[in-house]
Amino acid sequence: MQLRRIFEITLVAITLLAFVGNVDAKRRVRTFGDKEKSSETTKNKKDTKKTDEKPFAEMIKDKVAIEGLFTFYHDTIDNSYLMAVKPEQFGPIYLLGLTRSASEGAYFDNGTMSSTFPFFFKRVGKKIMLMEKNLRFRADESSPLKRALDRAVSDHLRSSTTVASKPDDSTGAILVKPAEFFLKDITNIGYYMNRGLKTGLSFDKGNSYFETVKGFPENTEIDVRLHFKTSKPISASTMQNPYSMFHVYHYSLSSLPETDYMPRLADDRIGHFQTIYQDYTNLDEETPYVRYVERWHLKKKDPTAALSEPVEPIVFWVENTVPEEYRPAVVDAIEFWNPAFEKIGFKNALVAKQMPDTADWDPADTRYNVVRWMIIPGGSYAVGPSRANPFTGQIYDADIRFSSDWVRYMYNRMEYFIDPVSFDGSTPGETGFDEVAPELEGINNYRMCNYGAEAAKEAAFASAYLSVATDDLADKDEAIKKYVRTYITEILAHEVGHTLGLRHNFKASSVYTLDQINDTEFAREHGTICSIMDYGPPNIAGPGRVQGDFYSTIPGAYDDWMVEYAYSEFDAATPKEELPMLAVIAGKAAKPELAYGTDEDAFGWSTRSVDPYCNLHDAGNDPLGFALHRISLTRELWHNSIPTFEKPGARYQKLYGAFLAGWRSYGELALIAPKYVGGITRNNLHVGDAPGKPPFEVVPASDQRRAVAALRDHLFAANVFDLPDGLLNKLQPERFPDFAFSVYGRSVDYPFHQRVLAAQNTALARLYSSAVIGRLLNNVDRFGADEDKYTMHDMFTEVRRAIWSEVTGPANVNSFRRQLQLAHLTRIIGIYLSLPSQYPSDARTLAANDLDILSRAARSAAGAGNLNAMSRAHYKEVVRQIEAASNASHYYGSSVIRR
Repeated sequence: MQLRRIFEITLVAITLLAFVGNVDAKRRVRTFGDKEKSSETTKNKKDTKKTDEKPFAEMIKDKVAIEGLFTFYHDTIDNSYLMAVKPEQFGPIYLLGLTRSASEGAYFDNGTMSSTFPFFFKRVGKKIMLMEKNLRFRADESSPLKRALDRAVSDHLRSSTTVASKPDDSTGAILVKPAEFFLKDITNIGYYMNRGLKTGLSFDKGNSYFETVKGFPENTEIDVRLHFKTSKPISASTMQNPYSMFHVYHYSLSSLPETDYMPRLADDRIGHFQTIYQDYTNLDEETPYVRYVERWHLKKKDPTAALSEPVEPIVFWVENTVPEEYRPAVVDAIEFWNPAFEKIGFKNALVAKQMPDTADWDPADTRYNVVRWMIIPGGSYAVGPSRANPFTGQIYDADIRFSSDWVRYMYNRMEYFIDPVSFDGSTPGETGFDEVAPELEGINNYRMCNYGAEAAKEAAFASAYLSVATDDLADKDEAIKKYVRTYITEILAHEVGHTLGLRHNFKASSVYTLDQINDTEFAREHGTICSIMDYGPPNIAGPGRVQGDFYSTIPGAYDDWMVEYAYSEFDAATPKEELPMLAVIAGKAAKPELAYGTDEDAFGWSTRSVDPYCNLHDAGNDPLGFALHRISLTRELWHNSIPTFEKPGARYQKLYGAFLAGWRSYGELALIAPKYVGGITRNNLHVGDAPGKPPFEVVPASDQRRAVAALRDHLFAANVFDLPDGLLNKLQPERFPDFAFSVYGRSVDYPFHQRVLAAQNTALARLYSSAVIGRLLNNVDRFGADEDKYTMHDMFTEVRRAIWSEVTGPANVNSFRRQLQLAHLTRIIGIYLSLPSQYPSDARTLAANDLDILSRAARSAAGAGNLNAMSRAHYKEVVRQIEAASNASHYYGSSVIRR
């Protein structure tokens, strides 16, 4: 009864509250509505006043006009800018090219061509949008599929601003504030600096500003200085203040060139950069992809002449920042390519000019192609990017930039500091075979060129070797000077090749023998390499050979072929009409000197690369023989370094630098030799180019065995790293302080054992990678029925015997072999305990077999009486590790270690 009474009282209360609430709600609604109507009226009056743009003439009063493709108005008092956009400039497509022209000198370099994209202006009410045109998918305007494509694929908004003025009375142009377009972190510096480094760096728009705006009839050039700030100090030796960083970016806005240029269709047998899109005009085509060669627009002045100058040559200006002593070498690099163009009828296709000190034009101006000298402390690189019309592939701008320290690096030979190496033979931050740097994830990076940086290391080795191999001082100085000149020309000619639209060819070095390369008469006719677009090392003849040219002095056969395909003139009205003539040129692909393999074939030194003849920094038709030749040069360098560099008054750091340079040879052997194991040669030939030659051919078993034997004798053997007496005690690192405080961060004693193991681990990492082992499994079926086969069992057995020869004696094991054996054992155990998805089952079986053999042999050796204490302890440790692995899992594929 009591509960019921409480319920009734509660129900009445709820009803009353609901009624009162409803009345109050109605009152509130009416009141709000009246106020809203009143406030809207007031707001509309304010908005009308606010959005009533000022007259165009009033806005530009007292401002400096900068006329050009787009007219800008500069307020010289507060350094603000207005930009005029005419009615006819809404809709048409323009090109935007972005270059980082100055940086902080530590994390990002200057002179980088960041991006080029087509854009157009679009007006939506008071908004002015800068839109990026999507050209990846196209269709003819008359095709019904064009309408479907427009609905399926959109353009992209880059940035937007608002209308700032009434239309101009005469032109109809309106004004906008361009800061919203150009004062922004367009290259995502903040993102990349925070993703890995966690610097806290962010874009500071308030302290960013326009530096210059220049106008020309077909282009407008803009420089902006962007500021980035952080509350965390950034570690960079080039930054005086670790909380502040400025970058300068150069925007080039240009109209699309109107010429009679005709695009050229690409061929997969020849390496050119390409402009690619999908064409949906005709669905009957085999593929929607259309691929145009990227090239300059070269036309003969006299089409009837066998040899004629072009109407417009490709002109490169040597920037006035290039030191005078290097300018002749730069000019030689630019004009290096002219012989290749002469073979197809062009005289002086490339012209080098010197930028005068009084020049009033900006090197970043897209109307000028410039070879630029950069100051990047510690940087050693040279790169040659270009910009192409995204519709046709016509190259219209290119710059080559190289750092001053790129040359200095060779003279200093190597950094005179100790690089930290851990006791397992790895270095902090060391990139694995198949890892990709985080900042490159998802980025099409086939245009990257690292030749300059790597060539500087090769140059350090060559310079050090020439110092110890030449007895006469005058000859030595002259040899090194000659080398420097040819070195600069070689690297820059490679980069000029990129600006011509030419890609890397890492098989170009695999044609001639070392004897042919050192035959000056042969080399002056054919070159030392078939293409300068390879990463060719300096040619060092060594003892017993006459020294030839250090680098090629002429374009190679493959260089001529690339130029012939891209730049030959044909009497054709459309790109497809050129195909029969182009097919004749491309049909030469089966010639040995035209062998081709590029970035996605070499993959750096990744295990994804299958071809042992497609390498970076090798020479000759026998890459393994080249690697062994380089080992012999290093042995000579190390043997002669003390008498060469230990002179009264000299600093021991010179000796130390020469010693460091020699390690490169062991790294090359560790990378080249394992590529033979499970190796497959590959070509790009079409059917009929070379009847009977398939795209893939397995490396002969004899060559694979030779590669393992080379590792056994020159990288794994017990005595291969014997040094001259006293050398280690003379490896003095740099003790002068520097901006990076290097003397405080690294040890002064050289980590010799760790460095040896690092080289050995490089070879083991590839040999026992899942990719190579899987290839060994599949390659058995690539061999002919009666052909000698190289199997997975062969590799496991030969490597085990090469590394564990002492255990069968048994014999004492020196310190180098002990650490190598345990490194090998770790990899075998890793395969034994791997998941079924990681390795073939045969690999786990062979790993178990290796462990059984080693366990029995090590157990027996540990009990032998003729061993020293360290060797006996080592064998006991081997037994313990194998037992632990056996106990960890009693079935294959376990991912759980059980004790």
